[in-house]
Amino acid sequence: MDVIKRFTLLCGITFFNFTHAQTGPGGVGSNDGNSNLIMWYRPDSGISTTSSSIDSWTNAAGISDFDLLESGTQRPTLLSGTLNGLNEVHFNGNNRLRTGLTLSSSNFIINEASTFVVAKADNITQQSSVYTTDPLENSSRFSAQIPWNGNVIYDLGACCSTDARIEIAGLYRFTNYSIWAYNAHPSSGKQLYRNATLIGDENNTTNYTSQASQRFNLGGNTTNTNGFSGNMAEIIIFKSKINDSQRIIIDNYLAAKYNLALDSYDLYTQDDPANGNFDYHVAGIGQFGNFDNHTDSQGTGIVRMHNPSKISKGDFLFWGEDFESPSYNFITNTINYTEQLNSKWRVNRSKNIGSVTISFDISSIDLSGLQNCSALQLVIDNNGDFSSPEKIYDLTISGHTATATKVDFKNDDYFTLRYVDQIVWDGTVFHNGSGPSNAPDTRDSCYKFTVKSGANSADLYFNAHVRAIEIESEAILNVISGILIETEDNVTINGTFNLLGEAQLIQNHRNISSNSGTGYLSIKQQGTSNLYNYNYWSAPVNRNGFWKIAYLEDNSGVITFKGGYDADPTTSPISLSKYWLYTFNGTSGNYYSWKKVYPNTNISPGLGYTMKGSGSVTNEQEYVFKGIPNDGEYNFNVSSGNGILLGNPYPSALDADQFILENLSVIDGTLSFWDQFETNSSHILAQYQAGYAKYNLMMAIPATALSGLISSKGTTSKPLPTNYIDVGQAFFVNVNNSGVLNFNNGQRAFAKETLNETVFYKTSSKSKAAVITDERPKIWFSFGLPQGYTKFIGLGYDIRATYGYDKGFDTETSISQDNLLWQTEDKTLSIQALPELNKDDVLPLSIKIKTNGAYTFSIYKMEHIPDDLNIFLVDHVENTYYNLRENDVDLILNSGTPADRFSIAFKEDTTLSTYQFSEKKIYATYDKNTESLKLHNLPADASALNIYNAVGQLITTARRDSSNIISLSEINDGVYFLNALSKTQNLKTIKFIKY
Repeated sequence: MDVIKRFTLLCGITFFNFTHAQTGPGGVGSNDGNSNLIMWYRPDSGISTTSSSIDSWTNAAGISDFDLLESGTQRPTLLSGTLNGLNEVHFNGNNRLRTGLTLSSSNFIINEASTFVVAKADNITQQSSVYTTDPLENSSRFSAQIPWNGNVIYDLGACCSTDARIEIAGLYRFTNYSIWAYNAHPSSGKQLYRNATLIGDENNTTNYTSQASQRFNLGGNTTNTNGFSGNMAEIIIFKSKINDSQRIIIDNYLAAKYNLALDSYDLYTQDDPANGNFDYHVAGIGQFGNFDNHTDSQGTGIVRMHNPSKISKGDFLFWGEDFESPSYNFITNTINYTEQLNSKWRVNRSKNIGSVTISFDISSIDLSGLQNCSALQLVIDNNGDFSSPEKIYDLTISGHTATATKVDFKNDDYFTLRYVDQIVWDGTVFHNGSGPSNAPDTRDSCYKFTVKSGANSADLYFNAHVRAIEIESEAILNVISGILIETEDNVTINGTFNLLGEAQLIQNHRNISSNSGTGYLSIKQQGTSNLYNYNYWSAPVNRNGFWKIAYLEDNSGVITFKGGYDADPTTSPISLSKYWLYTFNGTSGNYYSWKKVYPNTNISPGLGYTMKGSGSVTNEQEYVFKGIPNDGEYNFNVSSGNGILLGNPYPSALDADQFILENLSVIDGTLSFWDQFETNSSHILAQYQAGYAKYNLMMAIPATALSGLISSKGTTSKPLPTNYIDVGQAFFVNVNNSGVLNFNNGQRAFAKETLNETVFYKTSSKSKAAVITDERPKIWFSFGLPQGYTKFIGLGYDIRATYGYDKGFDTETSISQDNLLWQTEDKTLSIQALPELNKDDVLPLSIKIKTNGAYTFSIYKMEHIPDDLNIFLVDHVENTYYNLRENDVDLILNSGTPADRFSIAFKEDTTLSTYQFSEKKIYATYDKNTESLKLHNLPADASALNIYNAVGQLITTARRDSSNIISLSEINDGVYFLNALSKTQNLKTIKFIKY
């Protein structure tokens, strides 16, 4: 297939005698009254009747002075659809139609003309006029008598000399339709043609001069002429002589339209039944002789051709349409799944006219289905199904005109219009997509994607962006793991839509969802298999607008929910405990606001629920969600002071930042993700090991073990939340202003868990590093507890933050036992955001110690922090600075530790001591064989060496020798801390293990 794309600007071009669009018969002259075509009476246009009697016949040439009228019994009769499916006008010998006295020397014939009459007589003996000036006077007339006593007579001027008249005798078949063509010109005389054959040729003409006193009359029945008895189809009159090329074009137009045979120059044959009956709106361009060409035609149809690249004697190009009065619309071509115009054209080419410019008047075509990014196309083929077009041209649309340039036609070609509106999987192959094998890809956002049933499923291996998706009954679409399929509008599923692995679906419209269908989308997510651990879930699909936990499946089928505390992973499908199913929407932090739900409870999209693990031997349990994909707007009325368990409602990631920003007037701006630690092994609330990881617009921090109702034990092994919330993940928000919480498609995103772009809180961290695109400075501090657990706080910098409390950037957290938080003027924070990194800042900490023992202060990680920036832990009790970029700080603390003892600074206060024994890091090594501890880089002024156990009890004061070796033979195995005190009272703590 030769695919040719042409982009052109439309412009006005003058050809031959006509400067306007060639909308006259066959494309000769124009129908707007601005050419030499002055009269054109068509039976398919402009006739007004009472019953079947014709009251008026509008002049299709566009000159209203020549509209025809009559009344009473003078009116002829309209015969509907009797001539090749078209109308005729019957005159009974007593009928006529006339203009008013509107003829003038400027608008009517003088001494030249070209006329065409398509008519048949009821008898050959009548003496009548097909057309005449009225009254028919000898002094000056313009008339055609067909027949007059068996002859044919045309007069122009003073009757009845040979200069004014051409008369042909001996003719026959008057009772059959013929195409009569007449030319008159002072220099070339008069010619008469019947069915394109010249039957008379006379010299000279005379002038018609009676314009002011006469009317124009069809049918005669006036002074000096009887009424015509017969039928007329079409009458065409030019006030100047047209050339031979134009006469041949009009003859072929009329012959095709009325299914008549030409005896000569029958150049257009596509009207023959064997060629498809392309009878209508025939037009042509070409050149008969050496100079008399016609190079611009449109005719009665919507197709204009002009500007042939080469034209010479004998070159003609004709085209015609297969419908007379088409109601243009597009229907799907089920061979190649393009939207094809419901009408087509066929061409005849004589010799070689070269390439042409082709334009379509699209004002009557319904192009509402044509998308902005799709091209309206001209398609040319050697057959009428256009299944494999030989040539395709993209059309340039300007106003109501669509144009292509340098278009080549062969004889017998078919052409039509089409556009691509959908990408189709037909059960075997793709059609019309921009991707490999014609599959959809990211360039196809204006096309609908239709999946049909067949021998194979449709498998997408590349990201795709389409307008809408429809999966037909029994059809299957598989989107391969890691692939995004994005659609601007709705999804209709009557088959199966599988999002495999980390494949995701995003819909971009902002209105209420119109997703529908009798089939389902299937998407999987993995939760913890720990029998004792909760996951917080949110369904990405619905059935009839809601989700029921009873719909949940594993890879064997629909899951059973049982009584009791424990799940049973040995059944197939697995059995889960229904005891642990809850939602939350009530007073924030109130344990009794949890609401029990059941497997068959309706849960709205966007709400979260809890469910414990299966107890299977694998680390993760895979669940299958099936239903209609959630999409569009979801809103929840919420009350100040409440917390609500929400969840990502979509089968794609959710942009946490966008969700926070759009709901910041209602919520405090922090999202909390439940993290039940892998070490948890109990259903008893007081023994739970868990906490909430936090995320706000500044940063995220890992989960910290909660105290109070649960054990305060354990440390997370999971990664930080990211700005993308995974499919199926639920989270808490706190409401500080009553209002409406909103989810919408603008919050959706594509992010993959395997790239650490999303986190689902189920198992430990994956090893692959995340790609960090956030360049804001951030520091995470960790606080190690004597029990071996770790808590975290975060510090970040964002120009949107201030030195006060910033909702969405600062996370307020109540201080609990054995905890470390930021202290602002009136709040304690686990995440603090500041507008800029200022070395002069001293940032207060709040500490609360219940358990006596050794605590470790350290930097957990940093992002985009200058290499030369010192970060100090300031001990305001000991008046000491500890450089956390050099060493972790281990300190023995007890319940009497002041809450404001510590802060973070970025430069030293020279009035305080900086703890630094030497430029080299102090460390210790343990020798199991000798049960001794060797100290390295210990300065000479180090004095007291005190050893404490993990709970802060002093075990012994050790002595050092010159080798810096301390004997530990009298100490039991365990974790210990050695404090080295210098003469300046600077303290260094070294953690070690004796075993």
